Amino acid sequence: MLQLRLPLIVMPLAVAAMACTQVAPEDLAFPPSSTVKASVEATPSTTSTLMPSLVVPPVVVTLDDLSGSIALAGAPELGTSLPTGEQVWAAPAETRFSQPTWLRDGTRSIFFDYDPLVEGSGRIYSVEAATGTWTTAEARRPYFFFSPSYGGDFFAALGPGSTGTALDILDSTGQPASDQSLQAGSFYLAWEPGGDDLLLHRDATLELARDPLDLENREPLGEPGQSFLAPSWIPGTREALIATTTIDGNRLIRINVDTGEEVDLGPVSGTVGLVVAPDGSRALVANGAASGGDLAIANRRVETVAGATEIIDLSTGARELVSEEPAFWAEWSRDGSRLVLLQEAKGGTAGVEWVIWEDGAMMELGMFSPSPSFFRNYVFFAWQFVESPRVWSPDGQAVVYGGIESDGTPGIYVHRIGAEQPDRISDGDVAFWSPR
Repeated sequence: MLQLRLPLIVMPLAVAAMACTQVAPEDLAFPPSSTVKASVEATPSTTSTLMPSLVVPPVVVTLDDLSGSIALAGAPELGTSLPTGEQVWAAPAETRFSQPTWLRDGTRSIFFDYDPLVEGSGRIYSVEAATGTWTTAEARRPYFFFSPSYGGDFFAALGPGSTGTALDILDSTGQPASDQSLQAGSFYLAWEPGGDDLLLHRDATLELARDPLDLENREPLGEPGQSFLAPSWIPGTREALIATTTIDGNRLIRINVDTGEEVDLGPVSGTVGLVVAPDGSRALVANGAASGGDLAIANRRVETVAGATEIIDLSTGARELVSEEPAFWAEWSRDGSRLVLLQEAKGGTAGVEWVIWEDGAMMELGMFSPSPSFFRNYVFFAWQFVESPRVWSPDGQAVVYGGIESDGTPGIYVHRIGAEQPDRISDGDVAFWSPR
């Protein structure tokens, strides 16, 4: 049984370990793609560590004012609720859900019900948000990640496979949409915004599946290596953001998935996390450990790496320092005006804290301990599966999480921007907000 404080003590080591536990890929020969260098090497980077404080809003919204719904898991009879904690849909009494996931339009949520002590167990529940009606489907395997397509017709479902990880494509009710499965040692993916193309980072290779129902036919896009985990599609384009491993170090690359043309946006350090803003203009890049394993992270031998966590303009390559501290989680608000980061709490305490970034200013929401399930199943793998879970409220006014507050009380908490303390709204250990 995972001890409660273990995730917090090992958190810095966990981030480093993620880059070291990938399965080595087989050698695959792909034709080289053309490369266009962006003129970013001379771009000055922000190096000041003094970040202004975010001004607390004069009026802090109430729980009743927050928009959207919340999908909850980790305790009996949880399902979906309003931000106040008022239950909208209650799961059947015999279930104990995990993997709460929303369709991107918020019209449906899915959950996974699985008992590891019962052979052959595993069911997917698909719930209509408007009516609370639900259906169930037998699962092929004990899934640990769901990612919905932007059109809402499909879910990518990852679970244990013969070589490490397997991908199945499900329909919106959780039923298999195809008989095909795809296997890999390590597996990360990103759906095309507004479409059904699926970008796959399998082991060290990058591939494009134009038809999610035909996973056997994939177009190779090279071997960028494992200096990144999940690719990040750039909205409004046919391009994605990745990182490549070269003899000169790791580089941030914008790649056209149709032509293979690449734009070099400069160096990155270690294994990086990537989150593109909703308007596609910039990206949050969380630099990983340097080659020597030093988690101080800011690689001062490379002047254009601004710090551990930085924002990079995807047109010019210009960089803005967000934080000298590593981020375990990062997520843009729906309108792209704010970022929420999960960082190690200051002062050497065994805890973490949400940090809000807006226009170069920062606000700390206070220390907490993540629930074991939230840390083990989500925080630890945040950069691998970053595009699906959502802690931001749709209006960017609050975050939701499974945690244990300073008084030792576990549960689901909502922390409103500017509020001194979070509000406990429910039992459970994992929760995510609907997109709208």
